[in-house]
Amino acid sequence: MVAELINNIFLVNAPAGSGKTTKIKSMIISHKVEFPENNILCITYTKRAAEELKKDINSKGIYISTIHSFLHSFVNIYFSKSEIVDLYFEVFGDLIRNDIVNEKQKENITARNQRYIDKHGTLSFEVIKNNIKSIYYNESANDHLYKGGLSHDSLILFSEKIFDKFPKIKKRITQKYQRIFIDEYQDSASSVLRMFYKAVIDTTSNLYFLGDKMQQIYKNYDGFFEDELKTLNTEIKLDINHRSIPDIVSVLNNIYNDEEFYQSPSSKNSAIIPAHPPRVILCDNIHDRLEIEKSSYPDALLLFLLNQQRFNSIGAGELYSRLNRLEKYSYGKQLNAVNILSDNTNENSDSLFKLLFLVEKVLEHYKNSNLGSIIHNIKINSKIFDLNMCKITSHQHKVDFNILLSQIYDSFHKEHSIHDFLISLRKTNIFKTNYIDEIGDEYSEVLEVGLNEFKALSNYLNNPKVSTQHGVKGESHNSVFFIAEDSFKNPVVHMHKFLKLWTSTDLSLNSLESFYYEYNECVADTVNHIGCKISELNRDSYDTHSTFLNDRIEQLNKRFEGNLIFKGLYEGHYNKYLLRPNVSNIKECLKESTVYGVLSAYRLFYVGCSRAKKNLTIFIKKANVEEYSQNFIGKLERIGFSVED
Repeated sequence: MVAELINNIFLVNAPAGSGKTTKIKSMIISHKVEFPENNILCITYTKRAAEELKKDINSKGIYISTIHSFLHSFVNIYFSKSEIVDLYFEVFGDLIRNDIVNEKQKENITARNQRYIDKHGTLSFEVIKNNIKSIYYNESANDHLYKGGLSHDSLILFSEKIFDKFPKIKKRITQKYQRIFIDEYQDSASSVLRMFYKAVIDTTSNLYFLGDKMQQIYKNYDGFFEDELKTLNTEIKLDINHRSIPDIVSVLNNIYNDEEFYQSPSSKNSAIIPAHPPRVILCDNIHDRLEIEKSSYPDALLLFLLNQQRFNSIGAGELYSRLNRLEKYSYGKQLNAVNILSDNTNENSDSLFKLLFLVEKVLEHYKNSNLGSIIHNIKINSKIFDLNMCKITSHQHKVDFNILLSQIYDSFHKEHSIHDFLISLRKTNIFKTNYIDEIGDEYSEVLEVGLNEFKALSNYLNNPKVSTQHGVKGESHNSVFFIAEDSFKNPVVHMHKFLKLWTSTDLSLNSLESFYYEYNECVADTVNHIGCKISELNRDSYDTHSTFLNDRIEQLNKRFEGNLIFKGLYEGHYNKYLLRPNVSNIKECLKESTVYGVLSAYRLFYVGCSRAKKNLTIFIKKANVEEYSQNFIGKLERIGFSVED
């Protein structure tokens, strides 16, 4: 039975270079001109995307926000209501009870429980319930459930529960907003998509999901909104590639391998003559060949897989490495080391790097003898500067102040550590000593790094030519060098497994993604049955569940028989397990990352290629594709690459 199409909820597929941001702005402005009294909501996944959309849009009744910021502002007015607090304990009660019991005696939970006892005298579910009078969003990756504090993920979960239980609150969305845009929908959790879907269906408001599944870079979406996506209105098409020349657009279409998402090149790019056709260079040493090619294309964007390589290449590798070790910027946190090192504005939330970028800005004004701009920067950063030391009320004050700036300028250009530079800043008395002193012990390793690495970082930010394959969505460059690599940590990317599967299979995003969601659901069901993660299986737990696991492997082997993706990625592991059932072999059979690593590689391969306007080069180590090189070269040539072997 064909599902009924929903006319007021739109799915707008926006492949690379299709002008999605321009289209959103155009739709917002056009609607506002026609219906000036209407309110429009636009949800983005990142603050950076929100800022990009806000450019050129400054009109009353248009709200552009991240999902967390919107939900917090929308539901927090109810957080003190007794019904909402009761719902909080319905939703999170079991988690709270489990932490109180702390059956596995986890040290961090034990310490948290003791702190609660020290403050409140005792710890029980009833005590916690009596103490929480209001819920709040703690703007971090971790819950503070004993206090009523919701993390990023829990805010989304709890908002969905509120909308489901209290329809009047959900109804407020469409009462207030007549047009709702969800930008980069593919990076949103299915719960977020469903939340807006339920709110808008059967109303007079319109909802637009815009994005491209091939450009999904976060692992938030779990595939549980696929049925709803099939019911949406797809009449709005973005099928012109405004970025790349025709040869590259043709390659992208062939990589996507789905007529529904084929693009036509823009006529304005048809006359552009590239330096070479889209090409793949198979080489023995990527680094050496890269250096040769960089001499011919000095402005090419280098796309590395890992951030460490990106920062190494610009001379700030140690700075990134040490900042990345800080707990507050670890994996899963809202902010990470890349966010901090990429933000040279006054909005940088890190105390150390806000200071360093600000000092450099002041010194640039000093070099240009622009005292007015120096004073302006000092006044708007009164938490950092001692305003009394920076008052210029006489010629002598100006002379003295200039001497202090000269000392800072000289120190900035010395060969010493960030720590030594901060000491020199402190001695000038221009800066508030408590601000510098509060850059605490957690930064000790970062402060040991040479100041030259920060200067290299700053130079790069003023003229960026290096990025990661994850970090360039939406950007474009005349020449792109894509370096094919694997990663077996976060982010998990199995580039060479993908290339091998792609060579032997008529692969499309839809086929690979569908297999991933189906297989992952099977793994999740297995985990629920045995009560532990597959990675945590040991000999005892395996023996306990061996009959079930043997049956499960037989079932899955039969279920995916004839599936070429299963054959390429898992069949060997299944055969090995069936010959020799044991813990190690079952883990390989049920490893979700085996297919996810290939899926993420597919997406990154496409996204990396799509950044090129004119010249595209992919570098692959010859030894990594040697066993299937002839078939691989044939595949590359069929889809439009030239190959240098």
